[in-house]
Amino acid sequence: MLIDASLGRAGCCPYPPYPFPPQPVPPQPAPPVPVPLTEPDTLCVQLATAQTALANGAAVPMTGTLRQTGNGLSYDAASRAVTVTEAGVYAFAWQILVQSDGAAADAVIALQSLDGQTVLGYSGAIDVPETGSTLVSGSAVAYLPAGTAWVLVNVSGAAINIPVTGTAPAVFAASMTVSEVGSTPQLR
Repeated sequence: MLIDASLGRAGCCPYPPYPFPPQPVPPQPAPPVPVPLTEPDTLCVQLATAQTALANGAAVPMTGTLRQTGNGLSYDAASRAVTVTEAGVYAFAWQILVQSDGAAADAVIALQSLDGQTVLGYSGAIDVPETGSTLVSGSAVAYLPAGTAWVLVNVSGAAINIPVTGTAPAVFAASMTVSEVGSTPQLR
């Protein structure tokens, strides 16, 4: 085999001499169009004042918005409701410190529609001790249409007490966080 180093080719090979004739380049797919990333809607509200004898059937009156991202959720202090302004899948998480009024009692909280027709979840504690407090927490995930409003309601069958912020064992009286986790329900 003879190699002509100045031309970069071998004389005995069956390939055509260098440089190869240009080959057509196959068409390349266009890069995907970037989809703008949107931050999920989130709302966190809390109750920072004590509630003495919150009546059975009464909504927990959250007193302020701690954090909000996006515009798909809103809180109305007058109705005590979180309103879903954009349809989607939402996750709710709540914690309420319930204090006894001196007699052991049950504490049950429901996450329900403002009109009381739909319940998304319950949480509770059996026999809140005669002295001290009990943390009642719960969560729910659901596909919600736009325009629906949701409240936390005392459904214990009796009044409950929610102590002031900073009372042991928690540093809050009550809080609820609502986060968008999807835009459409996933069916399997």
